[in-house]
Amino acid sequence: MDRVLRALALGTVALAACDPPIYGVDHPLIVERWRVHYFGECSSWLYSHTSGKQYCASPEVKLPVVAPPAPEGPKFDETKVDQASLMAAGEQVYGNVCAACHQADGKGKEGAFPPLAGSGEFYGSAQNMAKIVVHGLSGEIVVQGVTWNQAMPAQGHLSDYELAAAMTYARNSWGNNDGVVLPEDVKAVR
Repeated sequence: MDRVLRALALGTVALAACDPPIYGVDHPLIVERWRVHYFGECSSWLYSHTSGKQYCASPEVKLPVVAPPAPEGPKFDETKVDQASLMAAGEQVYGNVCAACHQADGKGKEGAFPPLAGSGEFYGSAQNMAKIVVHGLSGEIVVQGVTWNQAMPAQGHLSDYELAAAMTYARNSWGNNDGVVLPEDVKAVR
């Protein structure tokens, strides 16, 4: 580069294509190790103080970019609709989807999200609860004597089995004893 600047300052033209080959100037081990020189793109260059040239230390490698597959939710045996099976699956679904708002202990978040623990009087029958969860809820509600006014997003993107399992888990945890929600109950309100 200095030679080019000096040539420009003196009014002479120096072309890179006219530079003498550098492979005899640098140590043979350097030339052997870093054969790529001035060709293609490079993300990391090594500068030789002996010859003043650059060697590509990491030639560009073009690999196809493949997005990893989207993680799949847990697999459940959807033929098992007994309370124990629904509770086991529901615990996972509730933990992944519902606990962020209603909390792991089902007590909700004061001023934001109502409790599910002890709220059977509000959510009522299996199909009524399914309607709330599938379609979401907005507007003012009263749960356990407290007024709430936050929107609950619809969870209809989950399968009938996942929703039935999560609701069965909520209806039978934290002191609740409100029975089972079956996938048919969810399907009936979609």
